[in-house]
Amino acid sequence: MKNKLRTPALLTTLICAVLTPNLIHAQSNESWGLLSPTISAYSDNDQFKAVKAGIGLLPLYKDGQHYTGIQALHHSFEQYEWKKDASQVSLVSESIDPKNGLGHKVNLGVNQLGNHTLVNADMNYAMSLREGTNAELFYNRDWVETRNSLDRGIKYDYYGGSLEQRLAEGWTVIGLLGQHRFSDNNTRNHIRGKLIYDLLPEQGINLQLRHRQYRNSQQENNGNYFNPNEYEEQMVAVAMRQKVQSWMLSGLIGVGRQKVNEDPRTSTHLYELEANSPINKSIVFKSKLGYGQSATFNGPDYKYRYLNTSLIFSF
Repeated sequence: MKNKLRTPALLTTLICAVLTPNLIHAQSNESWGLLSPTISAYSDNDQFKAVKAGIGLLPLYKDGQHYTGIQALHHSFEQYEWKKDASQVSLVSESIDPKNGLGHKVNLGVNQLGNHTLVNADMNYAMSLREGTNAELFYNRDWVETRNSLDRGIKYDYYGGSLEQRLAEGWTVIGLLGQHRFSDNNTRNHIRGKLIYDLLPEQGINLQLRHRQYRNSQQENNGNYFNPNEYEEQMVAVAMRQKVQSWMLSGLIGVGRQKVNEDPRTSTHLYELEANSPINKSIVFKSKLGYGQSATFNGPDYKYRYLNTSLIFSF
C-alpha cells in the first residue's frame, strides 16, 4: 500500500523511558542460559484461527518480571481453505514491581508477512503520579488480523493513556483515552472506564462496572475488519485475584449489553482465567485463557476463544 503511517512520538518516548533503565538494572543481575518458549492461540465461530509459537533467549534476567532478551515467533493464520504465515524477531523487555504492578513491558520487532514487512510494537509504561494516582501510556503497532486485512497488508497504530485514581477505601476509578489509526485511512477513537469496588478484599474479590465505546471516521463498512460507525458496551464483572501456595490466580466473569450503530441492544459475555507461578524461581510459568461473545460482521453473536502461555527455564 502507498499509504504510510507516521509513528507517533509516543513510540520514541516509551522506548527511551522504559528500555534504557531496565538494561542498566539487568546488567547488574546477569543470569545466562534462560529460554522462554511461548504459544498463543485464537479461534472464533467464523472459523478464523491464529497460532503464534516461538522461543526467546533471555541473557539479562533477574526473575520472571525483570528481564531483557530476544524472541523469534512464527505466526499461522487460517480460515477454511485460506492460510497465511508470518515470521517475527523481537526485542523483549519487562520490569514490573510485583507489589503495585508499576513498570514497563516492551516487545519491539520486525514482522514479515508475505511481501509485507512491518516494524511492530507492543509496549506500555505504568507509573505513580502521587499517592493513590497511577498513570499508564501504551503503544501497539501490528497487522490487522482478519483474512482481508492480512491479504492486503493492512496495519494499525493504537496508542493512548489511562489514569487510575483511588477515590476512597475500597473504591477505584480508571479512565482511558486511545486512538486506532489504520493504514486504510480509518481512525477509531476510544473511550473506556471502570469503577471498581473491593467487595471482599481479604478474598481478593472485586466488583467492576465497565464502559467502552468507539467511533470510526469511515462511515461505511470497508470489508477489512468490523467497522461500525459507533459501538458501545456496558458490562458488570466480578473479578478475583488470590495467592494459592505462592501461585497467583485471577479470574473474571462479565456480562453486559452492547449497541452497534442504531441497532437494538444485545448481550455480551467475557470469561477469563489466569495463572502465574512464583516469580522468584528459575522456572516461571504464565498462562491466560479467555472466552467472549460480542458483535462482528455477521451479527451480535460473535464468539471467540484465546490462550496465551509462556515458560521461562534455565538450560
